[in-house]
Amino acid sequence: MKKIKLYTILLLFTSISFSQINTNSPYSFYGVGQIYPIGFSQNFSMNGLSNAVIDNHHLNFQNPASLSFLTLTSVELGFNLSQINMQQGELNKSNTFSNVLGFGIGFPISQKTSLAISFRPFSSIGYEIEYIESQTYDKINSGDLTYNFSGNGGLNKATISGSHKFSLNSNLTISAGINLNYFFGTISKVNLIEIESNDFVNYRENTSSFIRDIQLNYGLIIDRKINNKNIALGLIYSPQSNLASSQDIFANTYTLSGALESFRDTIKDVNEQNGYMQFPTFLSAGLNIYNANNWLLGIDYNFSNWKNYKLFNNSFDYIENLNEFIIGGYFVPKFDDIHNYWNKVQYRLGVSYSTGYLNLSSIQNIDTGNELLRDLKLSIGFGMPIPKNTSQLNLGLQLGKRGSSDGSLVDEKYVNFIFSMTFNDKWFKKRKIE
Repeated sequence: MKKIKLYTILLLFTSISFSQINTNSPYSFYGVGQIYPIGFSQNFSMNGLSNAVIDNHHLNFQNPASLSFLTLTSVELGFNLSQINMQQGELNKSNTFSNVLGFGIGFPISQKTSLAISFRPFSSIGYEIEYIESQTYDKINSGDLTYNFSGNGGLNKATISGSHKFSLNSNLTISAGINLNYFFGTISKVNLIEIESNDFVNYRENTSSFIRDIQLNYGLIIDRKINNKNIALGLIYSPQSNLASSQDIFANTYTLSGALESFRDTIKDVNEQNGYMQFPTFLSAGLNIYNANNWLLGIDYNFSNWKNYKLFNNSFDYIENLNEFIIGGYFVPKFDDIHNYWNKVQYRLGVSYSTGYLNLSSIQNIDTGNELLRDLKLSIGFGMPIPKNTSQLNLGLQLGKRGSSDGSLVDEKYVNFIFSMTFNDKWFKKRKIE
């Protein structure tokens, strides 16, 4: 078992060291990019349901108060494979990419207190927009003038969590938790102008924003047992935060000879500004009814005050508040069935609908009404127990539609497939002296 634990930890840190966050959505041009789905594998397969979810053998960092219910050390590593199809009028484009969904380790240090750490992507930027126009420079020279705008990077989140529960009586438990989040990442945006001729000098400008700072969020769960089921209410609050940021600009000229690029001159290489990314307030609430071994049904509401988002004291009229509603749950036919394996599988399902984050009508050259970015998702998943073990193999599938086909907007249809392993074991045992 020690070898398995060591191998698991090495795998986690190797994955985070060499993973790359990817997206191909043009909507990732705006704000902090495309925001990643909520939660780990169990939450993902219920479309992010997590605000009041209590589980003894699964990690839930969305509401840190849930971690105090862990009975064993839980380790999870998840991967995501995505395909996105984008349509704008008669234009179509498809892309496939993969990345690490995140990993975490949580463990009880007493019957009522738990600690945990996790590393997860928060947002990603990945777009490329190109515009070509024909130019005549003089009587004998002509060619294409290419404007290319691309971006990459995003924000990651490392979290240290603590949680403690209070048993007021045999039927009522209150748990409180806190997440200490460290946001870090680089957002790079490159603009270039190229001329289809060997006799002209081309221009490239790379703007890089670096974000490094700490943010806190707090969670509370009230769990009430009624007859043979429980009702849980979860609340989460993240105050507005100023994340320390800096911005560098590097600009240069170059020439092209076929596919060969030759550097010419450095035009600018400066630290343009230092300041803050004003991160919004987050408020979330959830209500679940469940029987821990058999079924759960819940509803979540998440609100993000993105309207107050600023970068270096600049506000953006296309950033709007985000509202999200989630309905999800799971079902286990018979968790202690020793004859039929499929009766012990946890079957998960969820649907969510969100509006906001981007106001599409405020984006330049888009002629539409007051239209917010809409995202509709449906997910299914399976928690498949490993025989003679408390660990689980998790599989999940998510189908989604984002954006709009109105006017010149981009309509996105995407499929996300997740694969993860959840290892559960008792790592810390008191030695007995005979």
